[in-house]
Amino acid sequence: MRLLTFLALLDLLMISAGPIAIAWLYLGSIDHERLLRFLPLLIPIYYLSAIRQRAYRLAVVISASRSTRRAGLSLLTAVLIVISVTFIIKSSDALSRAIAIGGTLTSCALLIVGRTAFAKYAFAALDGSPESEIVLIDDFAPLEGCTAFKIDVNAINIRPDINNPAMLDHLGRIIHETDRVIVACQPDRRAAWSLALKGAGVNVEVLTPELDAIGAISTTRYYGVATTLIATGQLNAVDRATKRLFDLAIAVPALIVLAPLLCVIAILIKLDSPGSALFVQPRIGKGNRLFRMFKFRSMRTDRLDHSASKLTTRNDARVTRIGRFIRKTSLDELPQLFNVVRGDMSIVGPRPHATGALAGKALYWEVASEYWSRHAVKPGLTGLAQVRGFRGNTETGDDLINRLQADLAYLEAWSIWRDFMLVIQTFGVLTHRNAF
Repeated sequence: MRLLTFLALLDLLMISAGPIAIAWLYLGSIDHERLLRFLPLLIPIYYLSAIRQRAYRLAVVISASRSTRRAGLSLLTAVLIVISVTFIIKSSDALSRAIAIGGTLTSCALLIVGRTAFAKYAFAALDGSPESEIVLIDDFAPLEGCTAFKIDVNAINIRPDINNPAMLDHLGRIIHETDRVIVACQPDRRAAWSLALKGAGVNVEVLTPELDAIGAISTTRYYGVATTLIATGQLNAVDRATKRLFDLAIAVPALIVLAPLLCVIAILIKLDSPGSALFVQPRIGKGNRLFRMFKFRSMRTDRLDHSASKLTTRNDARVTRIGRFIRKTSLDELPQLFNVVRGDMSIVGPRPHATGALAGKALYWEVASEYWSRHAVKPGLTGLAQVRGFRGNTETGDDLINRLQADLAYLEAWSIWRDFMLVIQTFGVLTHRNAF
């Protein structure tokens, strides 16, 4: 992310320098009206085009030819759009041809120089690979010549046990900043590792050397050995940055606007029953890692259920008077805006669950082995399942299956526009018959 941020700033400098230099030479001023009308339009359109052209993919920016080609194409696209817009709105007379043509050519030349130099620097900084790699070794001989970071899972007592959230949390914390995970294990262990790593949120592959014997052509390879992809990171770096900016653009203003309401609710909770106004509970987050989720306390302090092993029933004696109101109106969820700002959660995503949550009498992952796949992205304040009306208690396995299917559908077709629409649709389901 630091490399990409530096490259984005470098592009800004190179793109701006061309028109500014031409304006100074041709118009005799760097604050001329024609320049000030051209650059503010050009720069944002360039970035949108560059993202569209995938000019900020790490695999692209470490290659001088690919990087300069995509950046140059993005700049030319942006210039053509600016010229077209000014022509359509009949303000093309205010556009300097010298700045548009000369500035573009100068900026293209600077982009080639800047991106070529950056590609060499980034290639060296990343050791020639845009991915960080970890090899998990489970009773398997290490690959010859492999220089990636290797972890003997038996030596640190790691097992692919989907019935042990603490173990999955430990595993998730080891690999969560990795781009590519390779599992080297015996054939009879592959299914267990596949289930345990489905929600890792990174690309996970299992070594399958026997596939080399049949000449499979759709597999990936790792140091000459065939691998099978069993899990993928749902969002690339640009998508993650876009989603993060979307989260902050909503959460920060919402906290400022809702600050008086948050204070009033906290005071009412304190007056209604003794104890803290906040309820902090461990929940399962991205990559199966546990985090501390904030809620307004809605139950009596001496009857709090931190593992969520007991379903809340209608007219539950554990719920306070204020608690009943804030649960019914979903106001108890507002402190999770702080989790969004901290980066534990997103505005939109699968709702985070407690480790002891039950569907009927079974734990969630006992109902469906696909359950862990929902943790490939950050959990959300709201999500597709909530918009579809799947909220409240999970009294049966079907209640969980409905939510799980909605969560997986969200993962398969993510877009920032869909997040925006789900936020709008959430206002229609803030109160629900199953909220008590």
